Amino acid sequence: MRAERFVKRRLEEKGWLVRQSRGSRGPYDLYALKERRKLLVQVKSGKSSFSRRERIKLVRTARKKGATAALARVKGEKVYWRFM
Repeated sequence: MRAERFVKRRLEEKGWLVRQSRGSRGPYDLYALKERRKLLVQVKSGKSSFSRRERIKLVRTARKKGATAALARVKGEKVYWRFM
């Protein structure tokens, strides 16, 4: 949850409107909007990994919603992005 809040703040600082997924049990943790762009973000921290199954579900869900899928890895005070 701490990593999700950190990524949420970073996106908001860049002008995105961000909503956190309730309970984060779905394929994405954050839903972000900016102008006409939509972003679905799965957040991980530390040594947690993104499983192949998680990536596939995220991409499929993003396509259905007309959004871009993104993986965000938080290490310390840095966010590493991978857009799919």
